[in-house]
Amino acid sequence: MSVTLQPVALTPSSDLPIGDFRTSTGGVIADARLRYRVFGDVALARAKGASLVFHALTGSADVENWWEPVIGPGRALDTSRHPVIAANLLGSCYGSSGPSTVVDGSFPELTALDLARAHLPLLQHLGIERLAIVTGGSLGGMVALQWGLITPVPVDRLVVFAAPARASAQAIAWNAAQRLAIEADPAWQGGRYPVLQGPSAGLAAARAIAMITYRSLVEFDERFGRRQTRRAGQFDVEYYLRRHGEKLVERFDARSYVALMGAMDSQDVGDLEAAGRRTAQRVKEVVGVGIDTDILYYPHEVRGWVEGYARGGANARYEEIRTPYGHDAFLIEFGEVESILRGER
Repeated sequence: MSVTLQPVALTPSSDLPIGDFRTSTGGVIADARLRYRVFGDVALARAKGASLVFHALTGSADVENWWEPVIGPGRALDTSRHPVIAANLLGSCYGSSGPSTVVDGSFPELTALDLARAHLPLLQHLGIERLAIVTGGSLGGMVALQWGLITPVPVDRLVVFAAPARASAQAIAWNAAQRLAIEADPAWQGGRYPVLQGPSAGLAAARAIAMITYRSLVEFDERFGRRQTRRAGQFDVEYYLRRHGEKLVERFDARSYVALMGAMDSQDVGDLEAAGRRTAQRVKEVVGVGIDTDILYYPHEVRGWVEGYARGGANARYEEIRTPYGHDAFLIEFGEVESILRGER
């Protein structure tokens, strides 16, 4: 007998004031706030535990926009059992405090640990005393790893997709190239540009660079090859990169892009065995998920921290998604993502 899964019910966003937030580097975000959503019944989350989801670089608390197939009643993130909590990360531009909220350009540097810490008052505000699952991919995965080190409540499963415990020099270099593209745009003005007058050309170029790291040689060759079918005299792969740049400019702020890339570059949980011991104090199981064609955060990086955590005493195991889609597979290969979230692998 087939079962029809219900789509996730749309829920309103809420803003939570979290006071003056001091960052790991000593900066202060005055009167900081988080914009968050709860998918499901908060009372049920208090009684049975919630799921906590962290978004990637240009994502948001609107989880249904980027993980719709895995969230909702009866799905991997079953909102009828464990309601889902998601907040727009500090530094982003979808409602939480970020660089665009500071007119003088003085927004402080952020770390992945800061992004995790900002969720502590949110759980306290909602009265959540247990988390059934904590998960995220890429930047969201880094924040999830940091959450494992600081969680004030027990966590059943920590599932990290395509994220390192420590950002490599190559990953930092890719972000540096994107920053150079943004800074080369005269409209950047050190991040002190008027609203809607930012470095659109620089941000589009940065996104094009990023898209190369998000996909793979296999997909690019199969999908585009050397074809020129979209625009005369232009390879289809260039058309694709330009379109992704244009689309990001329409919805994202360059200052937030730079701030969150800085948080990605900062990622470092320190000694892996010590991090594993610390995580094991509050987390029952840790799952690190690598992607075989990922050229941004290579699968051996994920496997490496999983093995280090296990040596430290964490119940940690490695899973791998085999795909032509590269780093972005955690946003594409929903069948694989669902089975991993359900613990079926």
